[in-house]
Amino acid sequence: GAQERLQALLAEQANKVCADCGARAPRYASTTFAVFLCNRCFGVHRGLGTHISKTRSVRSKTVRAMHICVVCRVHAGLAWASEQAGALLQRARV
Repeated sequence: GAQERLQALLAEQANKVCADCGARAPRYASTTFAVFLCNRCFGVHRGLGTHISKTRSVRSKTVRAMHICVVCRVHAGLAWASEQAGALLQRARV
């Protein structure tokens, strides 16, 4: 099912670290940027507002696992998502 696909996606080497800072075992996803995030970076994205970055926990029972899988699979390997997220985070920290 969707949870198994999400777990397989998280098991891929590129998804074992936070897309923004490189911390291990990310527990959140930004479906806007199709990246996985650690707790700290999740907080930053959440603080940006949902009009900039929609975030979801990947471990929550209420998470729409299929939505995360589809979005992240579509954008997998695209550098622009990570670059755009990094640029937004830099602006948010200033």
